[in-house]
Amino acid sequence: MRKNNKISEGFFQNFPPYLKGDVPLIISFWGIYVFAWNVVFINVLGVIVARMGYELKIVQLISIPIMIILAIGVWNSAGKYKGKKIWSVLTKVIVTTQCIAAVILFTALIMGIDF
Repeated sequence: MRKNNKISEGFFQNFPPYLKGDVPLIISFWGIYVFAWNVVFINVLGVIVARMGYELKIVQLISIPIMIILAIGVWNSAGKYKGKKIWSVLTKVIVTTQCIAAVILFTALIMGIDF
């Protein structure tokens, strides 16, 4: 048993603080997940890829795995949140819903189904 705990602890020590949930929920959700990722980065990436002559599908295929990784950090921040429980629960509902939609979209794009 002790050996497994050491492996787990060592594994998580290499994670950035964001993925471990050490960033406060308000910064993790609103600052990084919503504003920096969904508003700024997706739009900038969309413009760059469009200027290069590629379709929007490329942006979606690139952004979905990254969004799911960012959702892990938000989920962990919500788990460590010490304020009102409603904010933690709402955050997890939003992140779960968006991840489910992202997996469905990713699968559809891979299968060649257009939305």
